[in-house]
Amino acid sequence: MELIPCNTCGQNRFRPIYTKESPLGESFSIVSCEFCGLVQVNPQPDFLAVKKYYDDSYFTQRTERGYDNYYSDKLRTEISRVFQLNLKDLDFFIWEEDRLAQTKSGEKLSSLDIGCAAGYFVAYQKDRGYDAFGIEIADGPVRFARETLNLNIFQENFLDWDPEFQNKYDVITLWATIEHLHKPKETLEKIQNHLKPGGVLILSTCRYGLLAKLAGLTWRYLNVPEHLYYYSYKSLKRLLLSLGYRNPVSFTYGSGMTTRAGAGFFFRFRKQIMDRVVKWFQIGDMMVYMVKKG
Repeated sequence: MELIPCNTCGQNRFRPIYTKESPLGESFSIVSCEFCGLVQVNPQPDFLAVKKYYDDSYFTQRTERGYDNYYSDKLRTEISRVFQLNLKDLDFFIWEEDRLAQTKSGEKLSSLDIGCAAGYFVAYQKDRGYDAFGIEIADGPVRFARETLNLNIFQENFLDWDPEFQNKYDVITLWATIEHLHKPKETLEKIQNHLKPGGVLILSTCRYGLLAKLAGLTWRYLNVPEHLYYYSYKSLKRLLLSLGYRNPVSFTYGSGMTTRAGAGFFFRFRKQIMDRVVKWFQIGDMMVYMVKKG
């Protein structure tokens, strides 16, 4: 555990918000930077201290912070459905159509999914004709992506991978990944060097806003120490623009009512209404951005 400067602004003054215990009984402080407001776990555990929370049970045993068999066809279908909805809301398919019109005949668009887990978005892009790649560090998901889905996956830390920037892509994605990273700002900076001119970065992450504040310690995404950073809607936009990205397109979604197996009619009806309301008023506790290379 080490007290580190704020990853966004580099300052060292923080305001305590919560103290929360992890499933392994370790206690973590959640603070807000007094200069830029970034909410973060600080002091911060190092990579090895966090890695133990990502064993295979994280992907195969349902908990508030994991998945109910991440490798199932049912979950893959649901994740793919969310991908498509998010891409549609970002007008990604319009950008893609224009991009294809600018490429040489027969040339494929390329994509890289950072923190790709079992590679579901990589598979989605491959099925759509992309030259699709992923990068992931967890052993189980990489093995599944390579052996079961036959995907091109790099098993490396993105910040250490390809230091000469030989690999360039039209699309790079960070689906629910940036909150897990020890160095998110540095990751966003490096992504710029792997994007082709006019290429886009798409990222989704939990949003620290009204719903998070109302829920307090019970907020569904306050999972320590897996989630190290919690951006607000505006602070993430400011960060992206400060790093040279441009033309941001974004939206929020998610009412905080997590889908439950066997949920009754009234819960499902209330969730449907609340999900629509928070999306309409842009107060959802998830957010998605698409930005172009500067």
